[in-house]
Amino acid sequence: MLNRFQSVLVPTIFAMVTLSPHAIANDDANLLSNAGFEDPNPAFPSLPIGWNGFNVDPSDYVDINDPGAFVRSGNNSIRLRPAGNEGERFQGWTTNLFRPDGSDLFDPDYLYLGGDVTVSGFYLVPSGEVLQDTVVGMKLEFRREPPNFSIWGAFEFSFPSDSTSGAWMPFSFTVTDEMVQAVGDFPPDPTSVTVLPFRFFGGEFGAGTSPTGTVYIDDLCIVQDFGGGCPADFTDDGVLDFFDIASFLTLFSNQDPLSDMNNDGSFDFFDIATYLAAFSEGCP
Repeated sequence: MLNRFQSVLVPTIFAMVTLSPHAIANDDANLLSNAGFEDPNPAFPSLPIGWNGFNVDPSDYVDINDPGAFVRSGNNSIRLRPAGNEGERFQGWTTNLFRPDGSDLFDPDYLYLGGDVTVSGFYLVPSGEVLQDTVVGMKLEFRREPPNFSIWGAFEFSFPSDSTSGAWMPFSFTVTDEMVQAVGDFPPDPTSVTVLPFRFFGGEFGAGTSPTGTVYIDDLCIVQDFGGGCPADFTDDGVLDFFDIASFLTLFSNQDPLSDMNNDGSFDFFDIATYLAAFSEGCP
């Protein structure tokens, strides 16, 4: 049963949801550069800045004006097509490259055991197509401080469905502190995390076994939860106020996985009720 606070605020939230039509893939909480792939690399216009491709074609940096293109927001997305030969078994896009001035990598920073890391976004499989591969999804590679660059540990996640019927489907994967601790103690500790949308075919090429289906990816986000048990603090400032509600509403109206408060894959009243309960509890 909703308490008095929730009963008053729920109608207000429903009224406000329609006022927040824009995605927040590039807001200040997102640790990714060029999360929506909108900005091309000035030196290599066939690639989005902040991203490098493995075994992809220049056309896989998708423009909204391309024939048959699928773009969720803005003008660009990225694409991973089924492998056609041995050299294409692994395909992907990575943030593990230097910034133009050479000062640092595009990999988002990571504070070791400083809180869970969540990567989210949207993917689309065209209508009538089905993904057939060993793994199609996201990989997070936790890396040590340059000039070491070595991978401390990695976590792979498959997209939740092999078909989206031509609709954009949200996804969200979390690497918890407990998962990181389970890897073991192998100093030096990681200081950054590579974001890697990828697909890998581990089978045999041939009739009935070759990979199938194309996947488009857009509006990625990666955050590290420094809140320490304050799930309603969507601005990560340690204070619960109107700005947290507004941030939640923006996410909710765009069906961003971070607003799926009860983690059931749907965006409905129950997510709002869960958020309200967390908000009313306050921060520890």
